[in-house]
Amino acid sequence: MIRGLYSAASGMFSLERKQEALAENLANAQTPGYKKDDTVLRSFPKLLLSRIRDFEQSKTGFAAGVSQNPAQPAPIGVLVNGVYAQERIPNFQQGAIVQTDLPLDVAIEDSGIPLQEVNGRQVKPSAFFAVQLPDGTVGYTRNGKWDVDANGNIITADGYRVLGSNGMPIQLRGEFSKEKLTIDEKGQITMTSDDPTNRRVVGQIGIAIAQNPLELRRLGGNVYQTAAPLPLVQNITDYPGLTLQQGYLEQSNVDPGQTITDMMVALRGYEANQKVIGVYDQSLQQLYSVGKING
Repeated sequence: MIRGLYSAASGMFSLERKQEALAENLANAQTPGYKKDDTVLRSFPKLLLSRIRDFEQSKTGFAAGVSQNPAQPAPIGVLVNGVYAQERIPNFQQGAIVQTDLPLDVAIEDSGIPLQEVNGRQVKPSAFFAVQLPDGTVGYTRNGKWDVDANGNIITADGYRVLGSNGMPIQLRGEFSKEKLTIDEKGQITMTSDDPTNRRVVGQIGIAIAQNPLELRRLGGNVYQTAAPLPLVQNITDYPGLTLQQGYLEQSNVDPGQTITDMMVALRGYEANQKVIGVYDQSLQQLYSVGKING
């Protein structure tokens, strides 16, 4: 009976963790470039139960009676001790790309990058913008909604400076107008002008490709990090299927309708485990009443 309580409680804890992940996904359904987390639920190791028969009846005849030799264990079945939320796995599926016509909105289109073999299995690589975090380390994000700060640095919505292909922050020097910036599909940033002779290249967007995106660690929000910095792409043309689109944003890959449905299913499972615990509690109360010694 106590094992049943533990199993139901573990189900409630696991579904609570899953509900938290689903709620976070839903809260970021409108965050550009956000990648949802899928919660993996696994069962605890199974236990094989057996019954030890002290003696077994002799097979030599009825007159022999019962033998005094210990018998072999008799299998009863398998016992499962509940489930647990093992981990959250980011889903790096490409989100929908929508047009905004803003000069500092940039979307990564990498759905055409071919699969790579990693540790004997096929894995879909993912491309990311490289940004400089407050502690000076490098982070990676798919959020291409940018702006320019007072010092001319191109920054993300969270205030992180966008890095160029040389690993340094992209800084626009001198007089510039955001409306005059053009970013081609290779990530080259050019300052245009009414005078063709004044066109100048001001930077090259730094793109990092994670061959196995599941090795990335989410720092919070929409930024990831790796144990070792990823190399920055120097020539996007070397990677077929990878392009950048100015004036577009990649939307979150969260499906609000499916997420709400999953939340309802998790809630129903939580309530079912709650009722199981209630039944066990009533049974224990009755057992206590029967076994209580009146003084």
